[in-house]
This record gives sequence, structure tokens and C-alpha cells, in this order.
Amino acid sequence: MKTPTHFLGICGVLNQGMSGVTLIYIFLGFFGYYKFGEECRYGSITLNLPIEDYAAQAVKILIALAVFCTYGLQFYVCLEIVWNGVKGHVRKNVRFWEYVVRTLLVTFSVVLAIIVPTISPFIGVIGAFCFSILGLICPCVIEIITFWGNLGRGNWIIWKNLVIGFFGVLALIFGTYMSILDIAALYAPASTTDAPLMDIVNTTESLGNSTLW
Repeated sequence: MKTPTHFLGICGVLNQGMSGVTLIYIFLGFFGYYKFGEECRYGSITLNLPIEDYAAQAVKILIALAVFCTYGLQFYVCLEIVWNGVKGHVRKNVRFWEYVVRTLLVTFSVVLAIIVPTISPFIGVIGAFCFSILGLICPCVIEIITFWGNLGRGNWIIWKNLVIGFFGVLALIFGTYMSILDIAALYAPASTTDAPLMDIVNTTESLGNSTLW
């Protein structure tokens, strides 16, 4: 961080790093869907890898190692938020209670992953809800408040943010609605009312096939 200005800019450190990560995700998504197509299970390519293939098992092991090595970095923000609210009530053994909080948070995330193995619909809800609000609606409101005294010729900043905010509201409503429908369809019990009808249809088809033969 000797030159923090290198972090920003078109060719800054942030754009270079995110460009590499984005390209990796694009290639994985493209070739994964090209290979498995509609057979992708639960929105994860790794679940489609053959169990008997050593290369596939190596990929899963590497993914587990990647999660293990980066979990602490990703968990740092969550831990800081929780610990800042807790440490004011701790008088003795501060380090011990910090480890207790860390352990409880990690255990909670692991238990949540076990209880909800098919988490992709929930990620869709979080993405639709948070992205539309934090990524589209809130920046529009903040920009209007910040430049309220100088909104440009014809108040174009307001009109621009109204258009962006409109699409943000649409993404919030329809994205959340579709994600909730996916969750309901995923955990809905199998319909028993259609079972007798399907038995009749299957029996009729079997009789028809036997008659043809």
C-alpha cells in the first residue's frame, strides 16, 4: 500500500484482480454448462462430476482446500461486526471469549450448510433482495442527496437515477418472487392427488403397448 492510488483506475489493482476472477467464473460457467447442460444439479457443476474419476475427486479436494484457506478472510467482516457488539460486555478473558464467538459463528455456518444442502434458491433470494437494494436503489438515493444542489442540466441526475431505480425495483420484486417460488417448489411435498391418475395413465399405456405387440 505504498502507492494507494494504484488501487483505483481503469488498470488499477482492483480492476485487474476482479477481471481475472470474472474471467475464471465465465470460463467455468460456460464450459460447465456446455458439458452438462440442463443436467446441472442444484446449480453447481461440481455435483455433476463423476465420483469414480480421479481428476474429478482432485477438483473437489482442491475446492475444499480453497474454501478452507479463504474462509477466514471471507469471515473476517462478519466476525468484526459481531465481535464489536459483544466485546463491550466482556471484562475478563477477552481472547477466550473471542475464540468462543469465532467457534460459534463457524459452527452455525456449518450447521446451516448441513441443514440446507440445496442453498442455491436461498442465494437467489439474497441476491435479488440485496443486489437490487444495495447495488441499484441505494446508490441512486445517495447520489441524488449528494448532488442535490447541482443536479446538472435539466436535472438529468434525477432522471437517470429514476430509471435505474425503476429497474432496481423490478429486479427486487420479480427476482425475489421467482426465488421464493423456487424455494416453495423445492420443499413442497409431493402431490398425492395426482398419483391415482398417473397410475391409471401408466396402466393404460402399458395395456396399449401390450395390445400393439
